[in-house]
Amino acid sequence: MTNFPANWQCRINKKISKKLTTKISYSPALINILAGRNIITEEEIISFLNPTLNQLHDFRMLPGISTGTERIIKAIYRKEDILIFGDYDADGIISASLIYNFLKKLGLNAEVYIPDRFNEGYDLRLDFYKKISSKYKYSLMICVDCGTNSAEVQKFIQDSPGPDVIVCDHHNQSVDFDLKQENYIIINPKLKGSVYPFEHLSGAGVTFKFIISILRELDEDYKKKFKKDYLTNLLDLVAISTIADIMPLVDENRVMVKKGLKMLNKTVNPGLKKMINAVIKDKKNISEYDIGFIIAPRLNAAGRIKNAESSFNLLSKEGDILDKIINDLNSFNEERQNIQKVILNEIITGNDFDKIVKEKKIFIDKSKKWNEGVLGIVASDIVKRFNIPAILFKEMEGKLKGSGRSTDKFDLYRNLVSLGYLFENFGGHRQACGISMNVLNFKTFYKKMEEIADKNIKDEDVEKKFAYDLELNFRDINKKILNEINLLKPFGAGNPEPSFTTGNCAIIDFYYLMEERHVKLKLKQSGRIFDAIMFKIDKRVKEKVITGNKINILYKIEENIWGDFKTIQLVILDLF
Repeated sequence: MTNFPANWQCRINKKISKKLTTKISYSPALINILAGRNIITEEEIISFLNPTLNQLHDFRMLPGISTGTERIIKAIYRKEDILIFGDYDADGIISASLIYNFLKKLGLNAEVYIPDRFNEGYDLRLDFYKKISSKYKYSLMICVDCGTNSAEVQKFIQDSPGPDVIVCDHHNQSVDFDLKQENYIIINPKLKGSVYPFEHLSGAGVTFKFIISILRELDEDYKKKFKKDYLTNLLDLVAISTIADIMPLVDENRVMVKKGLKMLNKTVNPGLKKMINAVIKDKKNISEYDIGFIIAPRLNAAGRIKNAESSFNLLSKEGDILDKIINDLNSFNEERQNIQKVILNEIITGNDFDKIVKEKKIFIDKSKKWNEGVLGIVASDIVKRFNIPAILFKEMEGKLKGSGRSTDKFDLYRNLVSLGYLFENFGGHRQACGISMNVLNFKTFYKKMEEIADKNIKDEDVEKKFAYDLELNFRDINKKILNEINLLKPFGAGNPEPSFTTGNCAIIDFYYLMEERHVKLKLKQSGRIFDAIMFKIDKRVKEKVITGNKINILYKIEENIWGDFKTIQLVILDLF
């Protein structure tokens, strides 16, 4: 075993039975990779590598789903007017389109309202609910990807006339409410006391389960409106929402995303199909990368720059209008990228991050100039670059609206809960949050968060770490291990792409790319030679990259395709 740096950390492997390697027709390398992901029995290995829809959990275990289903079945038979209220991100947009398209197939009069990020903000607000109630138009409202913590509405609706509310959500519960309340029903795997076996569904994942429940309770005349593969055909959108919202790709999320990726190749959604044809090159093998970096950013861009209506329309309309929508989304996405770069550059050039990382271990800032729609992804850029939590606010008319992102070492949501008295609105997950508050509370918030960070984030927590699965010899690298790595796809949160280490690699040759920002190497170890590439290199790396030098590398294995030639290439993440 090579003595690697302390910040190269092998994923914890549980002991596996020696019989397992002879019993299962997979290599010891793959079995050990799975063990590092806590998949150690024959049954677990088979179900992980060959996920099926039979592995999906029973929707009936979701809190509130039976009550919610009973209420919407009444609405369907009574032909009630329904308002769907959704969030403005990709998950909320997809959730809204799923339930909207479903209700329209049933012949119901359903309308959708997605709030404006800039003028209204996140979640179902009391002023909006009162406004809708005063129109006496809707008898039922369905909130998707929001609503769990709309405490004011939950309280108001108990004693005041207005539409009943069904919530399909997946955000953490931060307020207490009456679970038996029949006119405000919450379906959410994260509710306190929930027995649902998997809490990491996306908002669209919860909405999908709700649709399953409704279909089961409809009479045969209504069921005839849906083809047998109707539910399966929804999984492409559920997959996009799951990846876009960075949900862990394990358990039933893995099942739905893996199936959903296959469905993307033959999607029946007209707008999604047209977008895929317009923006994805390899349409036969759509990957999680295509969702995370091409499709989802475009769906999110509308809500970040203007409003999310065009993204919803893409997934809910047909005809010539789709071409204009796709062009608009492309333009929004380009504008988003430019704004993001400007803000990030301003923050990095205007702050001493060496000092911030060392002394504060968290970055918090506000500006009247920033576009609040991109603050979440700028915060994410800061987290990736400096490995500390970041919270950014847009200041306007005495109010602050912001987004936070965090590392896996710091539970942002849990630590912010203690400061809830400072906020006007607050919600999120372990590594992401949204906050609204009065600017007068900023100094107190800043000071308190610095104290929390100082207490909970250690010096070693901010050091950039690299997790790897196995130490390999170059003799172990072949087509078989590459094929087995592909069995682990899709990669993402909760199921990272495997990485490896190899020591004592001799540099035979190298050359720089893109003005010395990247480097291509030819490495030899144990008599075998592989091409390797490393991106975004720094001065430290350049000092090591000398022909004849021997280096230790941490890397991923990929297939490099050049014309008709396919070779194995190593993508180096770190070296010393």
